[in-house]
Amino acid sequence: MKVKKRCDTPIIDYAEKLTSSYIETSDSLKRKIKGQFFTPKQVALFMSALFNIKKKKIRLLDPGAGTGILSCAFCERLSKFKSSRTLEIDAYDSDANLVDFLEETLAFCKNEVEKRGHKLEYKIHKEDFVLHNARYLNQNLLFDRDLKFYDFVISNPPYFKLNKDSKQSRIMEDLVSGQPNIYTFFMALSVAMLKDNGELVFITPRSFCSGLYYKRFREWFFDKSHISNIHIFESRKDVFDKDKVLQENIILKAKRAIDNTRAGLKIRISKSKDKSFTNLEWIDLQYNDIVHSKNGDVIIRIPTSNRDNRILHLIDSMPNTLHSLGLEISTGPVVHFRAKEHLLPEFKEKGKEAPLLWMHNIKDMDVIWPHQKNNKELAIKISKKTRPLLVPVKNYVLVKRFSSKEQKRRLYAGILLASEIKHELIGLENHLNYIHRPFGELSEDEAYGIAAFLNSSITDNFFRAMNGNTQVNATDVRKLPLPSKEGICMIGSRVRSEKPEIGPELDSMISSILNIKSETL
Repeated sequence: MKVKKRCDTPIIDYAEKLTSSYIETSDSLKRKIKGQFFTPKQVALFMSALFNIKKKKIRLLDPGAGTGILSCAFCERLSKFKSSRTLEIDAYDSDANLVDFLEETLAFCKNEVEKRGHKLEYKIHKEDFVLHNARYLNQNLLFDRDLKFYDFVISNPPYFKLNKDSKQSRIMEDLVSGQPNIYTFFMALSVAMLKDNGELVFITPRSFCSGLYYKRFREWFFDKSHISNIHIFESRKDVFDKDKVLQENIILKAKRAIDNTRAGLKIRISKSKDKSFTNLEWIDLQYNDIVHSKNGDVIIRIPTSNRDNRILHLIDSMPNTLHSLGLEISTGPVVHFRAKEHLLPEFKEKGKEAPLLWMHNIKDMDVIWPHQKNNKELAIKISKKTRPLLVPVKNYVLVKRFSSKEQKRRLYAGILLASEIKHELIGLENHLNYIHRPFGELSEDEAYGIAAFLNSSITDNFFRAMNGNTQVNATDVRKLPLPSKEGICMIGSRVRSEKPEIGPELDSMISSILNIKSETL
């Protein structure tokens, strides 16, 4: 059957207008509490374009459908096929305020798709998606004849943290490592509801790609599916700009795996500056370079260039970690709001007060104190109550726990030398991590060598591929591969004597000492 003459008006424009109408007439705080962040038109079209559509009869699942813009984008694509297709959509949304918008969108889609020679049936489920479909996680699915499986899933799931005792968390308890987030439950169930070789495309935060909280989810997800595409945005604030979301998001495409064979598989990594998808760039890399298994954990790494991938291989080959070097990284014990009564705007009396260091006290590789910024306190009282908050003055490497994505580097490390702080105790505010030797002391060469390595663009590129967060967790630094102790000390000795600037000068020095070939960089 041939399709009728196409209409010129894009189907998705209708959904976009309804979405804008809902956003303008609803309370933004209530939307945020419900985890509602609506997909922009350009993103929806990009997501729908990732599906490999070959069948004549198609089942599509749209969990967390909202106003239906993702289903609309799929219909938009389907309407351009020359031969007739039959589409069946199941759309879920439990928010009564959205159901009327969703009904209007899908009714419009049906009308327009059928004008163009295709068939569309849809059903709106006014149910909690996780609770309604929990049985898909049952191991004996073959005996449940009422289950329906899907060719495709497209979703922008809700995003909010759940209590471990919630009904959803109890259902998904095998996937929970720490405090769960609802969006990973949507991803897991969607995989379970796919036919063999069925495809899902999700837009989600990048947070599930690494870290302890999502460890068990990743193990389950990668056992059941294979990723084929990951798209990242250089801008954190552009994608959901109408909702003022500052979050690193990715678009991910995965296929329901028949088996765990990954030999020969590749993943396409694409990137764009923003949701306009102009100047789109991509590379195809080996599956195991992206879905990386080490020390009993599996994580997603996202290098965005061949250079990034070479750096991953280079640092992977390094022999040490902090633990193997006898070192540890801890988080500054002074939490401002809890210790406020003990903090002082000025340092006056040695022996009764200790210096207090914040992130702004790190400048390049130096730690500068006193240095006041934004009326932050300079000191902390020494007393029985504050003793647990203070650390002995020794040689430390201090690492900022936070940066903005727009900054040149994600990692900022400075050296605190005992010889330069004429005190016995010091306070480290909670936004600092500190690297130390628990049963001894870092030598100055070790401290400078580690700080220099962390401040290099080589390590920064590795870290960005490993972690999309602007928070530098102690766990991530703890797992970071490091050079040999001899290499670290050689770097430290040269840095102390030559004082290179952070950037190309420091990178060149480290490369020469570690014998890193120029083509790697």
